[in-house]
Amino acid sequence: KQWYQRRVRGNTIVDNVIYKGLFGEMEGNLGKVGVWGYYSLADQGTFNKKSCEAVPGICDRIEDAKFPHLDKVYVSLLYPESATWSHTAPDNTKLSVILPVAGSTKLRIADTTVVISEDTVVIDPSFEKEFVNEEQDAAVVLVISVAHPGTI
Repeated sequence: KQWYQRRVRGNTIVDNVIYKGLFGEMEGNLGKVGVWGYYSLADQGTFNKKSCEAVPGICDRIEDAKFPHLDKVYVSLLYPESATWSHTAPDNTKLSVILPVAGSTKLRIADTTVVISEDTVVIDPSFEKEFVNEEQDAAVVLVISVAHPGTI
């Protein structure tokens, strides 16, 4: 049942955000090959009501989950056959909770590679990482950035 509900929410994001062209290109020129896009839902813990209207129920569910010290929330889109450059966050004050929405993508952190397709992944973005989508479909993930527990 959870998988089905996730796919229904995923289809809502894909239909309402991707197909309506609401994605912007990720800042910082991190796209190595192809396109890496994003759609911001919250910044500095404040949800953008207009952005949230495009994904009914998603922002409400995140607010209801009461993530401690919420920072950013965004939908990340990696087009087919796309990859990012290796990159790091400037410090280790945050954790990124990555929830798969549609498709699958590979995430390499240091010497470890995981496939993000069904399970939630939590990472410290200060470690060197890169995302690769070798599939024929777009990979869409929901990223929730929170304060690192060691900094609270």
